Amino acid sequence: MPSQVVVKIFDKHYTLEVDEDHSAERVQKIAEMVDERMYEIKRELKGGSPLQVAILASLSLVEELLSLREAYDSTEADIAQRTSQLTTSLGYLFAEVEVPRSDS
Repeated sequence: MPSQVVVKIFDKHYTLEVDEDHSAERVQKIAEMVDERMYEIKRELKGGSPLQVAILASLSLVEELLSLREAYDSTEADIAQRTSQLTTSLGYLFAEVEVPRSDS
């Protein structure tokens, strides 16, 4: 059964439902990250409406997310390539090693 958590973002309180996939603590942490980013943007803008701040904070967070995804994908591809090279090298090594057979 979903429960609720109250978060504070940019001096406003929001009541959000949480379910088994998103704990209240996780939702609170996400809200804190959004709040922090909004205040960072507000300091940089030295003005701007709350809507402008929210949009720019959203763009900033999504840009960060995309950068992390790209880094993750690049790392994952690198690991796959290294694993393939290792598998090939081990295949050559095992092919060169002759295993004595015992005929009992």
